[in-house]
Amino acid sequence: MEEVVPGTNHKILIAYFSEPLPDGVDAVTSASRVLVNGDLYGSVQYVATVIGEATGGDMVRIQTAQPYPDKFDDLAEQANGERQNDIHPALATQINNFDDYDVVFVGYPIWWYQMPMAMYSFFDKFDCNGKTIIPFSTHGGSGWSGTLEDIRELVPNATLAKGYSISRNNTATSRDGILNWLQEIGLTE
Repeated sequence: MEEVVPGTNHKILIAYFSEPLPDGVDAVTSASRVLVNGDLYGSVQYVATVIGEATGGDMVRIQTAQPYPDKFDDLAEQANGERQNDIHPALATQINNFDDYDVVFVGYPIWWYQMPMAMYSFFDKFDCNGKTIIPFSTHGGSGWSGTLEDIRELVPNATLAKGYSISRNNTATSRDGILNWLQEIGLTE
């Protein structure tokens, strides 16, 4: 893991995958939704928002061309089927000026001990070689779960900086930890 070169003028992108459960699902007990100061976020979306506010980076949500189902059981079944069959779903996400970014934060939840398959689609679609990749994730207790090695394998010619992984149960109170991490890796003062 490398530190980002501090003091340089980076062009930063925060690309994140977040599939928060729909309205009507209790944000307190849901793994994918957090309530912070009365505002509702997906857990990965919240971390991305803090990163964006602190760094001034551009944000983009990674979305599949075919949206995931609204019901948790249906979403879980579809996502697990993608995982078991190594399906990289088509993305609706467009980033026309992707080549302009030198630092790319990539955020995702851990699903079945790996990145959602949409993240593999992201790395298929966007050439991250030569860029500094900074991963961040939320999880249910599994930590990175081997995803850092997966990213190294997917983009061997990128620099992988120290990432940030947090339990989804602690996401709502993670702001200070995120800001400390950004300072530690040289992206904020």
